[in-house]
Amino acid sequence: MIEVKEFANRREKLYESLDDNSILILYAGVSKKRSADECYPFIVNRNFFYLTNIKQEGSILLVAKQDGIIKEYLFISEYDELKEKRTGKRLRPEEAKELSGIENIMYLNAFESELDLIICKKDSAFAKISTIYFDLEPENLIDGFKTVEETKDVLLMNYPWLEAKDIYNKIISLRMVKSKDEVAEIKEAINKTSIGLKNILKKIRPGLYEYQLSSLFYYTIQDYDNSELSFPTICASGVNATCLHYPTPVAKVKDGDLVLFDLGSQNNVYCADISRTYPANGKFNDLQKKIYNIVLGCNKLIIDSVKPGITLKELNDIATKFMAQRCVEEGLMSNESEIRKYYFHSIGHHLGLDTHDPSNRELPLVPGNVITDEPGLYFRELGIGVRIEDDILVTEDGSYNLSGSIIKEIDDIEKAMGSR
Repeated sequence: MIEVKEFANRREKLYESLDDNSILILYAGVSKKRSADECYPFIVNRNFFYLTNIKQEGSILLVAKQDGIIKEYLFISEYDELKEKRTGKRLRPEEAKELSGIENIMYLNAFESELDLIICKKDSAFAKISTIYFDLEPENLIDGFKTVEETKDVLLMNYPWLEAKDIYNKIISLRMVKSKDEVAEIKEAINKTSIGLKNILKKIRPGLYEYQLSSLFYYTIQDYDNSELSFPTICASGVNATCLHYPTPVAKVKDGDLVLFDLGSQNNVYCADISRTYPANGKFNDLQKKIYNIVLGCNKLIIDSVKPGITLKELNDIATKFMAQRCVEEGLMSNESEIRKYYFHSIGHHLGLDTHDPSNRELPLVPGNVITDEPGLYFRELGIGVRIEDDILVTEDGSYNLSGSIIKEIDDIEKAMGSR
């Protein structure tokens, strides 16, 4: 569990980058409408959570930086007996203070007046506010109707002397480098994912439906500690595995199929993202082994290649070249230029509070980055798709495979599956 002090330290680092005589407004967000009076499940704005440790819908962080002095306020929903009967308990001020480390906890109905007071103080000894920061990530809703962008426009109409700036990239630059406690959260998410995959290895067999296997993963991690998924589980058998984000797991698994899983559990919002490919009947055939071993070799090569200073693009170039050469050597392609037909995504992405954690992909990797390593080959005409994905921590002198305990060698997989 990440200590409250770390959230306070994150805010302090961010505040150092703010212009003097500015304010920052960050919104937790609200549920998006699905239909009629039904909404999608609420997912907190990750940038808001990263700074506050608060997951509650509708909450707002307001920060004023005037003459170098910081004042921060957290606004939460006030107690409503009827709402709590319908949708569950809400944070009390003392609970919000304990979670966030923010001293000034106020109710949402005081937000606009407090904001106006800070912006329009005329008798204050402080200089006048001149800049206002928002997280302008698109589609970031702050109530049932307005986005942050729309709210920004309204505020600028009311306070036309203010200059609006986007804080998004400053927060993302902090999020890209994980602390030891963040890595521990990701490691625990991977541990839960491993438990789910072990159960799949025990139960998978021809005749099951893809949705039964994806559901098996979900209820295994739910049984473990009520964990949530990092993202909707991909379970794709046979030719379906050649679709990168196969969305409809309804096919029956056939004898002789490879089944590709792309899945992950969360731990305290931090995500795991793992891919493994298993033979439904417990044994790889010769062609499947050939393709699988190329992908596995690439996966291992990338782990060895990860180090501070290298970029994701350079890693992808290494992966592309390796798989192109090996596919030609094994007679799967006639020319290396054909590789993008069978490997049509990138080698990986940053990982953290989001599965595809926001990042500047052009920047060289630095210690503390956590990335995925996910080479794949997809031969639709052969009905074979293979992807092997691990979660990699960039260290001072190279890398560490956080998911190294999840088996991926052919012999280990076949041994774990036994006879079907």
